[in-house]
Amino acid sequence: MTKSQRPSWIVLVLITFALAILIQVPPVILLFIRRNAATPSMVAILILIYAVVFGLIIWWAYRVFIKYRRWQPTRQTFLQRLGWIFGGWLTILLGEQLLNVLNYVIYHQTETANNQAIGQLMGSNHIVMIIMSFAAVVLNPIAEELIFRGVVMNFFFKDNSFWAPIILSGVLFTLEHSSTNIISYLIYFYLGAVFAYIYRKTGNIANTMMLHAFNNLVALMALLGTMH
Repeated sequence: MTKSQRPSWIVLVLITFALAILIQVPPVILLFIRRNAATPSMVAILILIYAVVFGLIIWWAYRVFIKYRRWQPTRQTFLQRLGWIFGGWLTILLGEQLLNVLNYVIYHQTETANNQAIGQLMGSNHIVMIIMSFAAVVLNPIAEELIFRGVVMNFFFKDNSFWAPIILSGVLFTLEHSSTNIISYLIYFYLGAVFAYIYRKTGNIANTMMLHAFNNLVALMALLGTMH
C-alpha cells in the first residue's frame, strides 16, 4: 500500500493508542471476576465480556495488520521456523537471566512488578487462574503480537526500515507492562525487541506468536510451580 493510501499520522497514532488501551481492559475484567467470585451468574457474564473484548481486540488488530502490512512472509521450512522459535527463546532466556541478575543486584528484586501482580491475581481465585493461564498461552500472544508487531511496526516506517520499527515496538511493549525501575523496563523492552526482530527478519507474525506463546507457557509453568 502506498503512502498516499495510508491515513494521516494522527489517525495512525490514535488507532495504536486505542488498541494499546483496549489490551489493558481484560486484566481489569479479571479483577471484577475475582471480586464477584461468590456470584456465579455475574462471573459468567464477566467471562463472556472478557471473551468478547479479547475477540474485538484480535479482530480489529488483525484487520488493521492485514490492510497495512508492509512485509510479506518469507518461505520457511518447518525446521527453519522451529529454528527461529527455539533460537528466539534461547536468546530471550539468556538476556532475561542477565537482566534479572542485574535487577537483583541493583534493586534487590527477584521478579518484576508485572510478574508479582500476575502471581497475586492468579493465586486469588481458581477461575481467574484458569482464565489467565489460557489467555497467557493463547489470547495474549495473538493479540499482543498483532498490536505491537503487526500494527506498530507496519504503521510508522518505510518499507526498507529495519531497526527503527524494532526499537519502537520494544518501547511500546515495555510501556504496557508494570515496571518499577529501569532494569524492569529493559527486560520487557528486550523481550519485545526480540519478537520484533524475528518478525522483521521473517515477515511472518505467526513465528512471533508461537515464540510468545511458548515463552509465556514456560513462565506460566514456573509460576504455577511456585504456587503449589
